[in-house]
Amino acid sequence: MGPEIHPSITAFLAELERRGRSPRTVKGYREDLQAFARWIQDTFGEPFEPRAVLPADVRDYRAFLLARFRPATVNRRLIALRAFFRWLKARGEIPEDPTEGLPLAREVRPAPKALTPQELRRLLRAAHRGGNPLHIAVLTMLAFAGLRVGEVCELRLSDVQLTPRSGRVVARGKGEKTRTIPLAPEARRALQAYLAVRPEIDSDRLFIGRRGPLTPSGVWQIVKAYARQAGLEDVHPHVLRHTFATRLLREAGADLVTVAELLGHESLNTTARYTRPSERDLEAAMERLGGFGG
Repeated sequence: MGPEIHPSITAFLAELERRGRSPRTVKGYREDLQAFARWIQDTFGEPFEPRAVLPADVRDYRAFLLARFRPATVNRRLIALRAFFRWLKARGEIPEDPTEGLPLAREVRPAPKALTPQELRRLLRAAHRGGNPLHIAVLTMLAFAGLRVGEVCELRLSDVQLTPRSGRVVARGKGEKTRTIPLAPEARRALQAYLAVRPEIDSDRLFIGRRGPLTPSGVWQIVKAYARQAGLEDVHPHVLRHTFATRLLREAGADLVTVAELLGHESLNTTARYTRPSERDLEAAMERLGGFGG
């Protein structure tokens, strides 16, 4: 049987209710604080008393949680403790906050979703069947140059340099930073086909739709339409950027510094997400493992 709820926890929960927190939130805090109180009782054989809790106790509890739960669960429980002890200190009920400086668990973000080579071919085939050079060029710049939606829309005619055997594009990224991206043959062909039919209007923007320069919502609509035709779910423009990065690392053997430069990442930690196995990778590995036969 767990410990009775401490009066200070009851008072803290009442304060949360006064602040308009939802019943579900209050219930979550109650469960998380009671879990800590139960751990104190089981570990030290004494009733939970907030004044007696030491920073070392909280660190040990964090280690206990890390060995048993996912980072998100660990952090939820630690955040509940932080809020509780800060509240007690603000009321003058404890001299020091034992959770002060306590680090949260590091949450490892899963690898971003990327299309397989087969899925990418299905998407591009759907676009080629549609026969719209603008749409094909936009999809290609996302999947073969790794541009963000905003960068696609900001491209200007002067940003594209094409020759029979090479090509490059200048992308305007976050913070007005620019980067030059060499173009793969697929991207060069798509851009050449589009430029041959680009509407002649008074605008230096590269991509022109029926109502003028292409907008971010227009890019989303293009991607969603062809993903639907290809039978692909949950595909949006950033998935194509993720696909570009994943292919560079896994198929082309590019290093992280090169990929970070092409994507416009300031931190290699951001780029390193693409080296983590996705859930689909893990499933495929288990399928390859197979069984013992019979």
